[in-house]
Amino acid sequence: MAKPVLHRQLASNIEERHADKSNASFPASCPFVTAVGATQQFDPEIAAADPNNGFTSGAGFSNYFAQPSYQSSQVNAYVTSLGTEYAGLYNSSGRAYPDIAAQGQTFVTIYKGQTVLLDGTSASSPTAASVIALVNDALVAAGKAPLGFLNPWLYSTGYQAFFDVTAGSSSGCDTAGFPAATGWDAVTGFGTPRFSQLLSVLGLNSTAS
Repeated sequence: MAKPVLHRQLASNIEERHADKSNASFPASCPFVTAVGATQQFDPEIAAADPNNGFTSGAGFSNYFAQPSYQSSQVNAYVTSLGTEYAGLYNSSGRAYPDIAAQGQTFVTIYKGQTVLLDGTSASSPTAASVIALVNDALVAAGKAPLGFLNPWLYSTGYQAFFDVTAGSSSGCDTAGFPAATGWDAVTGFGTPRFSQLLSVLGLNSTAS
């Protein structure tokens, strides 16, 4: 069983350069990884955006990888909801990301012995990965196989266990960027993982929150 790969969307990632469309980030744009965006705040939890340093959640559509069949239904619904907004500025038939999200702004971090607050999907990605690791631990303890590659399951069933983030947006091309929306969107994906709901969707009982 393949292990899940959750990729952090770092500014240093390779950009898919295209003359007349927004640039996606590789390898987050690869259809064989689970890309993780970033959120901030609670009640409401919204897409991450820090005006002090320009950080926003990674978002976009690949100019090179075709849209995989596992995500086409949800992504096409989102593209339809955009209407003509940003038409021509992105490849609506490309692999869309992120798939999910987690907290990634003003993230409490220990750096050189000091507590600092940092922004980045380099925080949200391992946070999401740790939740999936706990889910896999529970599956193995119950005598079941771990999840493996998440995306086909995520887009068919697993999305039900994520908190849907519907406020905020990314930024780029001198625009407000892709907006968060009900269901999958191109800034927070399906939203943030909820451990107890993940166990429930997988047929495991838990009182964890």
